[in-house]
Amino acid sequence: MTITKHYKNLKLVVEDSLLKSIYQSSCGHYPKEYGGFLIGKYSDDFKTLYIEQSITAEVFKSSRIEFTRESNYLKSEFKKLFIDKRLYYIGEWHTHPDGEAWYSSTDLSAMINIKKDQGVSISNPILLILSITNDSLKDFNFFVLNNNRLELYE
Repeated sequence: MTITKHYKNLKLVVEDSLLKSIYQSSCGHYPKEYGGFLIGKYSDDFKTLYIEQSITAEVFKSSRIEFTRESNYLKSEFKKLFIDKRLYYIGEWHTHPDGEAWYSSTDLSAMINIKKDQGVSISNPILLILSITNDSLKDFNFFVLNNNRLELYE
């Protein structure tokens, strides 16, 4: 099943199976936060964003209320994805165990820092937050960074 969300005149498209896969990859880390990277592409007119896959973080620090990942070790993998499939880094995802699928001030700061990073060539990164419990995916929300604010895809 395909999930479609909207923000102004932009459309975000993701397969339900990808969300389930992201949730399943985070179950082993519960009750700590866990996360990774969103990989995708835009349509030729830049009005539709297709989230095609995710990469889980391998180097990270995690607690019940915080997730910090490293990404430098993935530069060659990101380059290979672009060369082979024309897919590229479009944002981040992480879980909020037993919490809401809403961003914190820490999440906002992290996304602003990603936008400022010279090694990242994306001006409006996406953030996916998944609210999980010990046995289910409770909720999820996609946000886009716009004018240093995270705005909800609905």
